[in-house]
Amino acid sequence: MNKRITIAIVLALVVAAVSPVQAGWDEGIAAFKSKNYTQAAKEFQALVQDQPEWDGGHFMLGRALSKLNRQDEALAHLRKAYDLSPNKVQYQMALGSAYLDSKRYSDSANLLSKIDASKLPASQRTKLEQALAKAYEKSGQSGQLLASLKKLAASQPKDANAQYSYGVACFNANETSNAVAALTKAVTLAPSDTRKKKALIKALTRRAGESRGAQKRSAYQQAVPLAKQLASAAPNYENSLTLGEVQLGVRDYAGAESSFRQAVSKNSSDWLSQYYLGQALTSLKKYNVAIPYLNQALKLSSTSKDQRSVWNQLGFANEKLKNYSASIEAYRKAGKSEAVARVEKNQKTASDNQAIEAENDEIQKMEAERKKLEKELAELPGGRPPR
Repeated sequence: MNKRITIAIVLALVVAAVSPVQAGWDEGIAAFKSKNYTQAAKEFQALVQDQPEWDGGHFMLGRALSKLNRQDEALAHLRKAYDLSPNKVQYQMALGSAYLDSKRYSDSANLLSKIDASKLPASQRTKLEQALAKAYEKSGQSGQLLASLKKLAASQPKDANAQYSYGVACFNANETSNAVAALTKAVTLAPSDTRKKKALIKALTRRAGESRGAQKRSAYQQAVPLAKQLASAAPNYENSLTLGEVQLGVRDYAGAESSFRQAVSKNSSDWLSQYYLGQALTSLKKYNVAIPYLNQALKLSSTSKDQRSVWNQLGFANEKLKNYSASIEAYRKAGKSEAVARVEKNQKTASDNQAIEAENDEIQKMEAERKKLEKELAELPGGRPPR
């Protein structure tokens, strides 16, 4: 019996030590929930003055002050709550976010990285992921960011956002294969999320650019149905342009022409859609139709790199049309010396052939005139003259 009484007394003391003073607490919580943050801060301030070592009072006062954009004061109280109870995840999250708001990115990253994300509900995991990613990014800790997101993706294999964030980080770190794998999972888990589809298309397009032959074509083929879904759901400029790009990749030039015409109709002031349309038309051997779009792309492009790309395509289209002078000029401006040499050689060959053809025409003409004259002489009285 004495032992039971002793235990009861100890339990009562523990409860008393951790339980908040009701006066002011309930009022503060009610004010906070109704977004009356000024009143909430006043109630929690009184509680903190009465119980300066109670972590809950400091925590709620810090949250209320943060809502009032009194960030320095909020940070001080959130730090106090954390110091009093450093193992509480909600305190770690709140203080880490406060550091982030105060642009103390390294402090935020150091604190948030210690949180066990597996213990958080899905909504909180997403917030942690976003906050930690920003903290790592702003503090220049790209390696830590990638490792953290990789760990989170592995622990949450069915979380589309975790897979997406890891995939984007891999993409930014030029880990294309890992990016494609993670983003494919993200799209599978959230098939209606357009942001994830766009990220996967970008990763597949990069993989295509890094590959050759069958692997290159395969990457584009995986991107096509995704791009078609986006363009069908929202046929805007960006989606039409993206669809056209992957259609070019799989050599669906007719489809690409249609997509790029759609893009041009949505935004005729962007050089890229004009350039790509010129490419598609050139691939369809519609060289005369392609050239006006390429010339328009040249007018709209602003960087020397872009202009060289357009000049190169113009050189090719004019070469196919045997507009040798225009082709040589375009290739020169594109910096393609080998192409210039090739066209100059073809131009000389064509000129020589033309001269030979002209000479042959003249010979044939002279021969025809000779035969005509012989015939006329043969028809004169006395017959043909002696040779």
